[in-house]
Amino acid sequence: MIELRILYHGLGMAGKTTNLEKLKELYRDVVFDRFHQHTKEGRTVYLDMLSLKLKTRLENVDLIVSLFTTPGQERFALMRPWLFGHASAVVFVFDSSRSVEENIRSFQEIRDHAGGLVVQANKRDVENAIELEEVKRIFSDYTVVPAVAIEGIGVIETFREALKVALNGARKTSSTP
Repeated sequence: MIELRILYHGLGMAGKTTNLEKLKELYRDVVFDRFHQHTKEGRTVYLDMLSLKLKTRLENVDLIVSLFTTPGQERFALMRPWLFGHASAVVFVFDSSRSVEENIRSFQEIRDHAGGLVVQANKRDVENAIELEEVKRIFSDYTVVPAVAIEGIGVIETFREALKVALNGARKTSSTP
């Protein structure tokens, strides 16, 4: 059995929890555990967690994938480095409705901590969204997946990319003497 942790990070209200909710719907038959506390307004309190029990197709190995979100609010900034250090892969949820500067500030937190990273350019449907080509230029070293998480668009593609990154990291770790 292989256990992986994929961390979703980004600004508050960027769509991190929405990704987990959509994945819970899509993978409902393999949901192993779910933890979510939120305010009346729908903001996540502390963190959000979803665990899936999957089987790899090629190696027929059981795979437990725990998906976490970081709390986007500034008051929780102190706990984020610990979460970053325990992740097999990180999804940076870029909020296309907010400024590049705000997103970059949030990204700076994970840049030095994250091993494998995937960028999800979320909220592609909003008026005046930051151009996708601009997001791809800024994050040219990473896979960038366009998304409208609230509609489920790009959610599974982002998860699959993060899973590939996490599995590649796990293989490298297990083959190191």
